Amino acid sequence: MVARDEVETLIHIHNGDLVAERVRHSDVPGRHVPFRESLVTGRVVPGSDWIESRARALHDGNGRDLLRIRTDLVEQEQFLEAVRNEDEIVLWFEHDLYCLVHFVHLLQRLDGARVSAIWSPEQLGDEDERSLHLLFESRRAVTPAMTRIAKDVWQDYTSSDPTRLNRWLTSESEEFPFLREGLALHAARFPSTRNGLGSIEQQALELIASGTGDFASLFETISGGAPRLGLTDTELYRLMCGIAWNAAPLATIAGDFPKVMCTITPAGEKVLAGEVDALAVNEPDFWLGGAHVTRENAWRWDGNRIVSSRSAAS
Repeated sequence: MVARDEVETLIHIHNGDLVAERVRHSDVPGRHVPFRESLVTGRVVPGSDWIESRARALHDGNGRDLLRIRTDLVEQEQFLEAVRNEDEIVLWFEHDLYCLVHFVHLLQRLDGARVSAIWSPEQLGDEDERSLHLLFESRRAVTPAMTRIAKDVWQDYTSSDPTRLNRWLTSESEEFPFLREGLALHAARFPSTRNGLGSIEQQALELIASGTGDFASLFETISGGAPRLGLTDTELYRLMCGIAWNAAPLATIAGDFPKVMCTITPAGEKVLAGEVDALAVNEPDFWLGGAHVTRENAWRWDGNRIVSSRSAAS
């Protein structure tokens, strides 16, 4: 028990550097630490090779130095282990897919610690100093029910069988706002039963086909939609490269990132129209959470749930 005349140690964990810096400058007391990951990118499978697999996923996703990424991840894991003993850990996260996955990960990772949360439907980077202070004062203790849900969701998100996520798509959780909506955004990233495109690739090709060819406009439209993905520009660029650098490119990209122009190809137009399946003309080989999507293991999104390739074909 901390005496009243002692100052409790407060550790704030933010989803990235931008919000951490903004809240720090607003003089909210405590130490402000950014959580630097992208658990919507690449293989996300807990185990003895966690650091190495995550380092390689982040390296492949944005091209950063592999050794630097590995070192940063090791230091972050050490921090998360040490911080469990602090008086209070405050998690600052928003209602978007990117934040949701990190929020769930940290809730289950910090089980047993004294954790409170600011789980905001608004973009924290847009809040003024007074609003950030009010959010801090109105933070709520994370309940055991919320932690239990986070543990179950994390197991399902990192499972090799993504159909386990379907149970979260049918009802709202009073204990965990935005959970159903956010996981539906993740599920829709799987290849669709209609044409083999994930929801982000579908939206990108639709925009390009309608004349929105510059990458900055693509990113602004896709990232600004509701419900929010919380997608970074590097993540969207990685996805665009994925559909451009294939045996049968669905789009072409020209220029140096981020000043890139995109054009849809004839193959892309046929896929967009549903005349050709994207997975039939290009070999899939990517990870969504713990699921490795390949042609032989092509999990699909039918608009309501994730189905196996066998179910989609029947």
